Amino acid sequence: MIVENLKTAVAQRIALDTVPDSNNMSAAEPILRDIPTLKKGKYRKLTPMLEQRFKMCGRWLHATHGTWLSLADMEMLWDDPVQDNLVRALKYQAEAARDNWPNHAYGLFRAERLSLFAASDLGNESIFLLWLDFEEEPEVWVYDSNGESRYANLDEYLLAYISDDLSASERSWRA
Repeated sequence: MIVENLKTAVAQRIALDTVPDSNNMSAAEPILRDIPTLKKGKYRKLTPMLEQRFKMCGRWLHATHGTWLSLADMEMLWDDPVQDNLVRALKYQAEAARDNWPNHAYGLFRAERLSLFAASDLGNESIFLLWLDFEEEPEVWVYDSNGESRYANLDEYLLAYISDDLSASERSWRA
């Protein structure tokens, strides 16, 4: 199911581009390593859904909720300073959210439990992967103009995107 949902989400997002650009998606990456977290040198096991995502493409500009990062981009977040201008801007936005957005995942959880999956260099849109013990797939925490939304996994997030379902932003995990 994840493969079909990825293809549908990609097609829907590309159709929304006012100026379609075939160069906005880098080639799929060889999956030779696990998923980098926000803690330097700490990786999480590659999951079936994330393997399908990275088989489709590496970096995807103008994707859902910003730019989807490649594995190399995720590792580049560890650099200080970050040499890539886009990754540097995405890191800045993520750290600003951590420091200034109460109850943001990046401020709530240790860096080894989070991966920055996607982010915008122009605003607060972002997607974090939350790695929980005893779960095969990470949770997907999404931030945008609707606030925050949580999904059990990448497939659930893609289904909501495809169907334009914003109901997750109406359900708070806080009391």
